[in-house]
Amino acid sequence: MKIQNIPWITHTHTDCYDVCKIYEGEMPYLLWGNNFWDNHFYLVNSEQMSAKFKYKLTGKCFYYDDEINYPRRILNILTNIDSEYIVLDHEDMFLYQKANIDQINKSIELILNKELDSIRFIKNTNAKYTLISKNCSVEKINSNSEWIFSIQPSIWRKEALIEILKKNLNVNIWELEYKSQKVVKELGIKIGVLSGKSKKRGIHHFDSEHYPYVATALFKGKWTISEYENELKLLFNKYQIDPLVRGGI
Repeated sequence: MKIQNIPWITHTHTDCYDVCKIYEGEMPYLLWGNNFWDNHFYLVNSEQMSAKFKYKLTGKCFYYDDEINYPRRILNILTNIDSEYIVLDHEDMFLYQKANIDQINKSIELILNKELDSIRFIKNTNAKYTLISKNCSVEKINSNSEWIFSIQPSIWRKEALIEILKKNLNVNIWELEYKSQKVVKELGIKIGVLSGKSKKRGIHHFDSEHYPYVATALFKGKWTISEYENELKLLFNKYQIDPLVRGGI
């Protein structure tokens, strides 16, 4: 099993049409080319990214009602995708340098062998880790860690993610992360991170050596310029995006 063969789900919203321009431009180039879209699925609330800009997304789309909360949206698309494994990310978590596909593919073996249920592409600061594979730079998050579950880009054994979501059906996206810390411990969900040589970025996470992405580009609708100033300025120029429209933090 290779990452190229695993369905890739990206949650987005029409309010993020400008962010999607970056995502659509950078992701294929920094992964494995336009074949990226062959097995990619957007989870979005409308056929048009914006009635004003008429921005149409590339590839396959599943649509959700804005009235449906985040866990139910994800659960709905998971039940419609025929695969034991999926990748889940969001439009504001785009790459800014090439991903190490070979290293990611090596890490997948740990899920196939059932040593892990998920591998996140980034390492957070508020957790304890045990190195389980030098070959693919994967560390397991210890069960006594403060923060285990995250909605950051991850490979998932689909049924494990479904179990977590079913325990959190009536919460929003932020509550899902908070409440799932207890749930993953109760369910015995095993989560690892793709680590490598990574420097700390901001308060809560490290940069990812093997999957260098912006984590995340938006906070409450504003650009995270304080953490990713250099990376975002280059992309604003490349895609002719005026950061003053959203503002930044």
